[in-house]
Amino acid sequence: VIVEEGRAAGVVVKKEGGKEERMEADYVILAPGRAGSAWLLELAKRLGIPFRYGPLDIGVRVEVLNEVMEDVTKINWDPKFHIRTKKYDDFVRTFCTNPYGYVITENYGKFVSVNGHSMKNKKSNNTNFAFLVRIHLTHPVENTTLYGESICRLATTIGGGKPILQRLGDLKKGRRSTWERIEKSYVEPTNKDVTPGDISMAMPARIVEDIVEGLDKLAGVIPGINEDGTLLYAPEVKFKSVRLEITKELETTKVKNLFTAGDGAGVSGGINGAAVTGLIAAREILRRGGIKVR
Repeated sequence: VIVEEGRAAGVVVKKEGGKEERMEADYVILAPGRAGSAWLLELAKRLGIPFRYGPLDIGVRVEVLNEVMEDVTKINWDPKFHIRTKKYDDFVRTFCTNPYGYVITENYGKFVSVNGHSMKNKKSNNTNFAFLVRIHLTHPVENTTLYGESICRLATTIGGGKPILQRLGDLKKGRRSTWERIEKSYVEPTNKDVTPGDISMAMPARIVEDIVEGLDKLAGVIPGINEDGTLLYAPEVKFKSVRLEITKELETTKVKNLFTAGDGAGVSGGINGAAVTGLIAAREILRRGGIKVR
């Protein structure tokens, strides 16, 4: 980001071959996405923009047969359940439910993670959703992005460069999953480019216990969700990134005409919210340019 006299004046982009190109602009919107949270942190430090670390949501992607979730997803395609665990009083939530969907691998460069999606013209026999534990860190170690990345790198190492897949029953019994055990399960994984293993070898015990307890509690609403054959893919991570010091128009207080938007900038927590923050920033830019907006 180019800053001149305390105002954003454009960006410098690196093209193929490493060549840099300067692009001048009156306004700049920072919307790096979750994968760009570490970049945003370094940018904030370089420009001297005050910031605070956001929470980290980390856990697994759960996969079950459609029949287990259908009573709920027929009412709400993407239901959100918020759970407070008894042992640690931690916040656990479901997120991004995909009926008839597929689990996919995401490559962040230094590590891999999982996600899920549903497709219009292709359907599976399974439903998947993220099951995430919220982590807040306090002084002296507040960098939730670095903490989350360290967990994901360890999981990637344990998985041999691939996500880890484990049956819930194996996790509860303290043993790793194997393809032989998974093939005996009634749930066939939609993502087989994974390594059967032991999630507890990669994730802190507190997070693992929160996941197990949370699924047991969720079974009170969705019977069968905590059966031994339920599949767990790890890691799934949602970086909230740092939240820069901003105005209600999402403009940074340190650098004028520099706006933020989206999850990676720490101002939203999902695709709908991310879209809204983009509109807020865009409307303010248009207003300053003398263009009327509704």
